Amino acid sequence: MPHVSKRRLEDKYVRDLFLEIVSVFERAGRRGELRQVLNQLLTSTEKIMFAKRLAVISMLSQDIPIHAIADSLLMSSSTVDIMSLRFEVGRYDKVIKCGLKKTDVGDVIRMIQTVGGIMPSPSGKGRWRFLDDSLRKDRIASRIRKLKEKKKSKN
Repeated sequence: MPHVSKRRLEDKYVRDLFLEIVSVFERAGRRGELRQVLNQLLTSTEKIMFAKRLAVISMLSQDIPIHAIADSLLMSSSTVDIMSLRFEVGRYDKVIKCGLKKTDVGDVIRMIQTVGGIMPSPSGKGRWRFLDDSLRKDRIASRIRKLKEKKKSKN
């Protein structure tokens, strides 16, 4: 959990510092170095926190139920519920409009929901296809092993 000092800065200083952070990100983005700047600036906890926030916003924009979001991202349902209320009043409109690519985030969300592709998709026509393909490959591999064993026993 990130730690914030109990001693608060004056609001005008916080605003000025925030504007400076935005400027740093903009300059780094124009130079193509934003990834390196973020890696140096953010701790692993902060990266996870921001990634989960973006995932929640994306999932809310796809009308995924709150409990499913909380379960998928291992977050408390109260945290997701608070973000859902903010989503409903339009607090994340700019994030969705400017920052989220539906295909990229959608792929990541499917990976999270299916445990990295191990579990079938929760719904849809091909939800069991992965398991069917896996079983078929196992059967083929088993047949090949048996044929090889028969050849060895004949020799």
